[in-house]
Amino acid sequence: MPAINRILVPVDFSPSARAALEYAAFLAARFGAALDVLHVSEPPGYVGPDTLALLPVSGQAGRSQARGDVSREVEGILARAGARPAHVSVRVESGEPSDAILHASRDGGADLIVMGTHGRTGLSRLLIGSVAEAVLRRSTCPVLTIRVPSKASREVVPL
Repeated sequence: MPAINRILVPVDFSPSARAALEYAAFLAARFGAALDVLHVSEPPGYVGPDTLALLPVSGQAGRSQARGDVSREVEGILARAGARPAHVSVRVESGEPSDAILHASRDGGADLIVMGTHGRTGLSRLLIGSVAEAVLRRSTCPVLTIRVPSKASREVVPL
């Protein structure tokens, strides 16, 4: 079995991404692997002049602020997870999520990607797409997906 030295976990702070981060932290601690946390924000489409003032600060100051916010959130999740990897790094990127995840995986030398999936089906999956599916199709390393079932899907239906 190949060694797992570096685990990439993309996060959007949805319930499934939080579960993926906890799982990745457990695996990283277990294997003595480094944990690379990546948050990708998609730039907005057209932004009119009235909305421009409402957007977050861009440039170096904006990236620094976003990285600080993401780092605090990640630290909180890791503290609750109970497993602490030896090395944790946090990156914030802007762009199309699946492309940024694949790029970070290749450049960072990830041996494994652990990511949450929203489990969309039907029309919403068709219209919104699936970042996890795009990563699964194009990744050069193994991808482990974590899905947190909705409350409705966890209920037992009597026969």
